[in-house]
Amino acid sequence: MEKKRDSKILGWLLSIVLSMKQEFKHIFRDEAVVIFFVVLAVVYPPLYSLIYNPEIARDQAVVVVDDSHSELSRQFVRDLNASPDVNITAYAQNMDEARELMATKKCYGIVYFPADFETEVMRGNQGHVSLYCDMSVMMRYKAMLTAITNVQMETCSRLQGEKSFNIISMNGGLVDSRQVPLGNTAMGIASAVLPFILVYVLQQGMIMGIAMLHAGSMGRRRRNRGIDRLDEVKATPGAMLMGKTLVHLFYYLFPAIFALHIVPIIFKFPMNGNFLEIAMIIFPFLIASSLFGQIIRVFVNNREGVFLILAFTSLIFVFLTGVSWPHYQIAPYWDVISKMIPAYWASTAYVQMQVGGASLSQMSDFYWALWSLVVVYFVIAYLVELLVLRPRYRAMQLECELDPEALNKHTLFLQGDDDMLNPELLEEEDED
Repeated sequence: MEKKRDSKILGWLLSIVLSMKQEFKHIFRDEAVVIFFVVLAVVYPPLYSLIYNPEIARDQAVVVVDDSHSELSRQFVRDLNASPDVNITAYAQNMDEARELMATKKCYGIVYFPADFETEVMRGNQGHVSLYCDMSVMMRYKAMLTAITNVQMETCSRLQGEKSFNIISMNGGLVDSRQVPLGNTAMGIASAVLPFILVYVLQQGMIMGIAMLHAGSMGRRRRNRGIDRLDEVKATPGAMLMGKTLVHLFYYLFPAIFALHIVPIIFKFPMNGNFLEIAMIIFPFLIASSLFGQIIRVFVNNREGVFLILAFTSLIFVFLTGVSWPHYQIAPYWDVISKMIPAYWASTAYVQMQVGGASLSQMSDFYWALWSLVVVYFVIAYLVELLVLRPRYRAMQLECELDPEALNKHTLFLQGDDDMLNPELLEEEDED
């Protein structure tokens, strides 16, 4: 009994090794898969980082329209020009002249002081300063708005301090306001956005590569009467899934280190997390992504379908990670869907650890959520392989036993080549 049990275990382990060997061959022989598995994960992270580099806009050209002509407005402009984000390039006589300068790209912002600006402030009322921005680039808008907000707060604090000088002995304002950025010390868009995107790129690359592998297998089956001659390993669904997943992990080992560790070093993104603890989060994420891809492949029958999945899922997955919209404001049903995506848990944990300096113990909920997805996805992928894909392969073989040209006819029908369905033309093609 023990020998039989040992032989079954050895046979099962051997089938895993053979599945791994076969998956290695498939990847090496398919250039499209290599692009998704290696090139995409290595090229996209630095490419996205270069697009956002430099991530802070400095010395944005701004024109001033000052109808107040007061000491307070002139001091406001001097303080604004002293900030690193804004460069006052000119004074315009009126708004029409300022708009013309913006239309010709000689400036990207207009600061307008109304005639009653100082009068209203000195009366204790609210003075108004208007900022008109070119919204074609969000970084320009952010730089100008940040600068004018800081100067406004400093001006208000100084005026309050002057009025209260006889009551409170102090130099400066009543409230000393300062910005102390935590984690994202550069206060840049790339440092805020790219950590989410880097994790997402790894997931999408793996999913697309797995889908492309399956599409190649389906193409070979259609050409060879339902048989994929490059996939003749006899393995149980569980052994096959484990073998393929191990190969996917091997291929994504270097791309993951490059994207999540080396790229932040090159572009000086926040790196406040522990490398080993981050690796412990990414490990179950890669496994879950592999199994997720082996589930989604059931919807792919040809290579064109891979790009349809890419177009359909890319924006949805990005929005559901919470990078573009606060996650607590997402509708409840979308929140449930987002928690089924590995990148949601991994990207959020990665950002909290790398940017916010959180420890693995603080991210334990995300860590165990990823392992829960691994278990759930393994069960689903097992059922998909056992109950959907393998019966589909057998059905293709049975269909070809009845009509050897059935799969070719089906392919021609899908491609719209109705003329090629003529039996005489099919016979001529076989002879050629």
